Amino acid sequence: MDRNLFLSRRDLAIAASGLSLAATVATPAGAAGQAPASSPVRVPAEDRLDIIELMARYAWAYDTSHAEALGATFTLDGVLEVFGKPLVTNRAGFKQFLAMAADMRKDHGWQHLTDHHVFADYDGSRCKVFSYYLMPEADASGGDVHVRAMGYYVSHCIRTDAGWLFEKREVLRWSGKQPF
Repeated sequence: MDRNLFLSRRDLAIAASGLSLAATVATPAGAAGQAPASSPVRVPAEDRLDIIELMARYAWAYDTSHAEALGATFTLDGVLEVFGKPLVTNRAGFKQFLAMAADMRKDHGWQHLTDHHVFADYDGSRCKVFSYYLMPEADASGGDVHVRAMGYYVSHCIRTDAGWLFEKREVLRWSGKQPF
């Protein structure tokens, strides 16, 4: 084995996900010849992974009731919209939002699992991502697991000096219809 060969965790994640290690260039939104929304959008692997990590940080912060960390996944005036209703309209609102969630959860555990990301409208500074979510819930012992909710997110992401953040995140019920 070549001891000079070094792969970072990110390189391994890119390889495991089937993405090319070489970044690809996306066609800017609205550009002539742009593919329809249902066609795959080319997003550089680095941006794709950063946005997926943003989603993971959101889930960990939500499920561990860490308001500051959850707020940090949004722009200062970011919006969390749940079933068509804006529930949080700036970072300061996440403390109250998580208190409400903790009251609903009681001593049960929730996990927000996100997968099947479809990227759209990527232009290098903005991107919309459609993702399934599934939220299993377990009792205080970690047993009696059942599905509390399922649906999908529409994540409106924006590149900032702090990296990719949510400008708006919509939580929607699963209807069985393709949203894009």
